[in-house]
Order: sequence, then structure tokens, then C-alpha cells
Amino acid sequence: MDYIDDIAGRLTAAAIAFAVAGLAVAALAATALGGVRASEKWPSAPVPRLGRPAVMTGALAGLVVFALAAGLFSLAQFGTGLNANLRVLLAVGVDLAALALGLWLVSYVAGKVEMRTLINVPDQPVNPPPIPVSGDPTRYQMPDYTETPMEPEPQDYPTAPEPRHPQQYSGAPYAPDTAATGSLPGARSKVPTIPTDTRPGWVFQDRGTGAYYAAVAQSRGGISLLALDDFTVARTASLVGPLELVGSVEATVWPLENGENGRTEAEAEQ
Repeated sequence: MDYIDDIAGRLTAAAIAFAVAGLAVAALAATALGGVRASEKWPSAPVPRLGRPAVMTGALAGLVVFALAAGLFSLAQFGTGLNANLRVLLAVGVDLAALALGLWLVSYVAGKVEMRTLINVPDQPVNPPPIPVSGDPTRYQMPDYTETPMEPEPQDYPTAPEPRHPQQYSGAPYAPDTAATGSLPGARSKVPTIPTDTRPGWVFQDRGTGAYYAAVAQSRGGISLLALDDFTVARTASLVGPLELVGSVEATVWPLENGENGRTEAEAEQ
């Protein structure tokens, strides 16, 4: 220990230099570790130049150098009047305390960098997927309810009343722009699809079967295709494709009189 006391000044200078170098390496590694964590949690975050193994190796190397420098500084400056064994134990304790402090600092800096990186990540626009045309229970094609269509009895509706508020349209509502939309290209997955901007009332023709289908909105969201020949929800098995946009359709609601009033008016007219 007498030799160490003789060169205590040079040991102190070397310990300070190694401590600064170790802290610098650990700080750079902690910053890079924050970027690695952000890229792992958010795919659109910037991709770091170094991976996790290289960053962790750099952080551990810097912390080990810093801890050794702290132990060397303790050996040169602390406990000069103590027994040699106690002096060495004191240096080891300071070494372990410096290593624990360095691990906490690296974790703290990496967490701050990770949070700042995630906050600065811009929002990425997501293109909506094409709407599948299928009768399978999906969020696009799940029917609200199913019922068996029935023909009305003639005695229930003796005469068809005129609409109360007839309106004339020069053009069909929600008329699609066929020049901009065009026909749908051939499906690649055996399930015909329709454009993502489809609106209720548009009419598509199945080029494989010649059948016509109208686009209708569902109460839970999404678009279904309604066969115009029997007014049933289109099933996957009934579609051949491709589907081509051919026009639009408009529905008019005809009011019905209630019960005896309607029958009385019909009998009076007869």
C-alpha cells in the first residue's frame, strides 16, 4: 500500500479520466438503447443504426470502466489510514456502488429517449382495405337479420295509394362517377371485391353470371350486396366476378293506410 500512496496523484488523475470516458460511452449507449426500444414498440419509429446486442455491449463496457475508475479513486484517496485489507474492501464496495448507480442512470436515460422518440413519431396514413363481397359472417357482410320473403295477400292491399310527396329527380341520387371509378379488375383471391368508396344505391353487374346487385348500408357499418332478382344478401358461392359498376338505383317508399280506414276507402271507391 505504500507504493500506492506514493503514486496516489497519478492514480487519481487516471481514475478521473477513465470515469469520464466510461460515462461518455455509457451515455451514448443509453441514448441508442432508447431508440432501439422505441423501434421495437412502434414499427413506424426511426430504425436505429445499431441493434440491441451492440448497444447493450457498449453500455456494459462503459459501466465497467466507470466502476473500475471509482474503485481506483477510492483506493488512492479513501481510507489511507486503514488496514490494507479494509482498504481493498472499501474500494470493492465503492466499485459495486458505482456499477449500480451506472445501471440506474443508463435505464433512466434510455427510458427518456424512448418516450421522446415515440412522441415525435408522425402518424402514418393507413389505406383502407378493399371491401370483400361475401355472405360469410364478416364485419362487412354480416346481415342484420334474415327473414323469408312473403307475397302480400291481395285483400290486404286492394289498391296502391299514390305517394304523398312525389319528387322528380333529373338524375339518380348518389350517381357514381364511372369514369373515375371504372370497372373493378379481376379478383386475385377468388372472392370478388368492390371499390372502397362504394355508396349505398350503386349497382354492380356480375360479368360471370350477368346478375345485378345493389349496394346497401348495414346498421353496424359496412356495405352488403343485395341481389335485385330476389332481394337476398349475396353469398360467396353465387358470385363469379368480376363485378362491374353499371349505375345506381333509387327506392321510393309508398305509405299504407291503417287497418279499417284503408279498407273503408277502398270499398267506397268500388
